Amino acid sequence: MHSHHSHSGDYVAHGVDPLEDVVARAIERKFHTYCLTEHMPRINMKFLYPEEREDTAQQETAIQRLQENFLNFLRHAKTIQDRPNASNTKFIVGIEIEGCDIEHISYGKELISKHSDVIKFCVGSVHHIRDIPIDFDQQGWNQALMACNNNLQTLLLSYFNLQYKMLTVLKPLVVGHFDLYKLYLPPTLKVNLDTGDVSDEPTAISVSEVQLIHLWDSVHQAVIRNLQFIKSYGGLIEINTSALRKKQSEPYPGKDICQLAKVHCGDRFVLSDDAHAVTQVGVCYEQALKYITQTLQLTQMHYLELTTQGDLLIKTLPIEQFKSNEFWGSDRS
Repeated sequence: MHSHHSHSGDYVAHGVDPLEDVVARAIERKFHTYCLTEHMPRINMKFLYPEEREDTAQQETAIQRLQENFLNFLRHAKTIQDRPNASNTKFIVGIEIEGCDIEHISYGKELISKHSDVIKFCVGSVHHIRDIPIDFDQQGWNQALMACNNNLQTLLLSYFNLQYKMLTVLKPLVVGHFDLYKLYLPPTLKVNLDTGDVSDEPTAISVSEVQLIHLWDSVHQAVIRNLQFIKSYGGLIEINTSALRKKQSEPYPGKDICQLAKVHCGDRFVLSDDAHAVTQVGVCYEQALKYITQTLQLTQMHYLELTTQGDLLIKTLPIEQFKSNEFWGSDRS
C-alpha cells in the first residue's frame, strides 16, 4: 500500500507524534511506499498560523525556526530513507508546497532545486484564498469568503486560479487535496445561483443541494483548465483520506472533480493519508477502497517508486491487484 503525503509533530506545529513513531507505524502496517512530505517553510510573517506565533516581537524568530525545522527534517528523512526496515517499506522524501501566493510558490521551486539531492518530488497544495488560510478553522474560511465580497463563485475562482499559478510554476508530480476549500464550507450556506452571492433570498439555494463545480461555467472551466494542465506535464492527483477523518463524506477530491479528472486527466490517481499522527497512518483507507473501486470505478492506481540509483518512477497498479493487496488483510486498529 502507498501514501504520498504525510507529516509529523517534529517538524510541523499542528502535527502530533514524532516522525520516528509515524514511520514505525507505516512499517508495522507494511506499507510498500510511504512518502515523507513536510511543509516548506513560509517566508512572510503574515502567513504564520496562530499556533506558530508566540508574540509579535518573536515572529521573525518563528520564521527562522521554520527554516531550521525544514533543514532538520530533510536530514532526518534522508536517514530514514537510507535505513533498512523489517517490512522493506520504501520511504521517499518530498516536500509539500505552501501555495500561499506567487512569492511562496517561487520560493518552493527554489527549495526543490537547492535540495534536489534529497527532495525527489513535491506535493503541490493551496491552503489560502486571498492570503487567508481556509483549512485552519471556520473563522478563517469565513474571512476568506468576506475577502471575496461574500461571493462563493469568486472564492472558488480565487482558489482554482491560485492553484493554476502553482501548477504552472512548479508542475508538481502530486497535486494535493485538490478541493480543500470544501473542508469548512457550511452545508447550510445559501447562494444566488446567477451571481454566486451569499443570500437569504427565497430563490437562493443551499450549497448542499448542488455540485458547485458545475454550478458556474467560469468555475467549471477553471477546473478543466487545471486538470488538462496536470495531464500535459504528467502529474498525479492524490485521493487524500484526511477529508474522511475530518468527517467529510468523500475524500479530496470529491466525486464531481474526480469524474472530470477521468475525462480530462485520465486515471492518474495516487493514494495519500496526509497523516499528522500515528493514529492517522493509513486512516480511512477502507472507505477509500470503496470510493476508488465502487464510486469512481477506477481501473488502475499509481504510486511512486525510488530506484536504487535514486531515480523516481511512476508505477501503475491494475485495480484488481490494488484490491488484493495484503494491506487490506492487515491489522487496521
